Amino acid sequence: MKKLFALTAMSSALLLAACGGGDINLNPTTVDNSTGGSNGGNNGGGTNNPCASYVKNGSTVQGTYSSGNCSYSSSFVSANNPITADQVTFAAIPGVHEFDGSLFIGEDVDGQAAASGTPVLQEGQGTKLNIEAGVTMVFKNENSYVRITRGSQIFANGTATAPIIFTADEDIDGFATEDDRGLWGGLQINGNGMTNKCHDGTATGSGTGSVSDFSATSNNPHNCHQEAEGQPATYGGNNNAESSGVMKYVVVKHAGFEVVDGNELNAFTFNGVGSGTTLSYLQAYTSKDDGFEFFGGAANADHLVAVNVGDDSIDYSEGYNGMIQYAVVVHTSGSNRCIEGDNTGEGRGDGITPTTNLIISNMTCITSNIDQNGGINATSKGDSEGPLFREGAFFQMYNSIVTSNAVDMASNECVELDDTEGPQTIDAAQAKVSKASSNLIACSEPLKVSGDATKGSFDLANWLNGGGVNADTPANDNVKNVVLTGTDIPAQSLIVGGVGTRGYKTAATITKADGTPAFNQAADLTDVSAVNSYFKKPSYLGGASASDDWLAGWTVGLSAPLNP
Repeated sequence: MKKLFALTAMSSALLLAACGGGDINLNPTTVDNSTGGSNGGNNGGGTNNPCASYVKNGSTVQGTYSSGNCSYSSSFVSANNPITADQVTFAAIPGVHEFDGSLFIGEDVDGQAAASGTPVLQEGQGTKLNIEAGVTMVFKNENSYVRITRGSQIFANGTATAPIIFTADEDIDGFATEDDRGLWGGLQINGNGMTNKCHDGTATGSGTGSVSDFSATSNNPHNCHQEAEGQPATYGGNNNAESSGVMKYVVVKHAGFEVVDGNELNAFTFNGVGSGTTLSYLQAYTSKDDGFEFFGGAANADHLVAVNVGDDSIDYSEGYNGMIQYAVVVHTSGSNRCIEGDNTGEGRGDGITPTTNLIISNMTCITSNIDQNGGINATSKGDSEGPLFREGAFFQMYNSIVTSNAVDMASNECVELDDTEGPQTIDAAQAKVSKASSNLIACSEPLKVSGDATKGSFDLANWLNGGGVNADTPANDNVKNVVLTGTDIPAQSLIVGGVGTRGYKTAATITKADGTPAFNQAADLTDVSAVNSYFKKPSYLGGASASDDWLAGWTVGLSAPLNP
């Protein structure tokens, strides 16, 4: 801890309380309860030591407790010293849990080790990381991060009044601002779910993510060892139903360390994570790379928040087949896309199965109209845009609103379909595999189609409206989509609440500029519970509303920037 810890933590807590932010009180006690004893020495043990501990080679390893805080050196855990005990628990304490290096949970088994006979652990066979409500996990080094290996699990059960925070020490000390992305790595979970990178492109499966999609490949999914971003680690397999644990009310701040160009850690990274995992009420705040990235697998998520994310707020690829309901994305300054969906990328054939297919309902996407490297808090990742579906990705989008917080809703493209790398994405739209209903797009540049010239006159606006305008835009089942642009755009009345550019709640009444109704939230919503039982029947458009402000009390950065 830095010497100014107590003062700055108190100042930060007072600022958050004044701004309505939902961070927890980080004021530490000044009482040192460390008493040495049998677990003492360099690990700071003692009968009153509440720091995490585990048994290794017959000896107890424990963090050091001082002035209400727990600190963990590389002898407790690091990238080269992962915790492989049955479980480890980080309890709620007056202060924070601070790490000199990375928190690696479980032993990674790569292809070489597996070929030598080391088993790849499956669901629940590895180490269990338990984190109690209200805990703050602090990382001192920019290249440190949390990694959960295949077969291991995380159980981080926060609450709305006591969220779990992962952040950098500069944030706790009060020095981090919204300019400070990438102060540490982030949180990475590696699972045994499917990824189409374990595929040689010869299979002719259904593209639905079933095991049969792998039947003709030379890379059997049981031997899948795809390398993750960050330090060497592996993920992948054939269990899209696997559970990697539970995360509820978790906030990741100032993450996204860039290892090298093209190899960046995200706030939340889900590699081959299965649908048995619970992901609910999660926020990514001020990350350098993506907020939530899904590489393969079939993890579902609800109540996601991404604020001031440097790159894509929700990114998915590699055959990801998951569902998301209730997501709020706010570009308070420079960010890239609200959603970026790919199938394979990296020059590989876009038709490789399992095919990526996200189903999302009730998203609010608020862009900023800030271009790449274009002004205060802009990033080098790209222009602020809405959803982009490309490179063979399929999608279904329902009950969502895409707009801009800039004057007159000025924007870059707010919904884009791109077939530059191959025809599959627009093919899926033409074939009614990809769908969109009950969405509102209100931007100065609402729609864009780019890529393959053989698509002729595919008309995205008409596709959203049910199709049938020409042979390249055949009739489909899309209904109740509304596109507002030009003189139809109302004067900033779609999103309410928040301060300045930080509003996020859908207005009760949605009208055009002339005051006539644009969208009827009582009649025009799609009942997505009929699409899949994972979804709940919605009562409003977008991710949140005044009648359901589920972000209040635990999220950060929506009332005002933290530590300005």
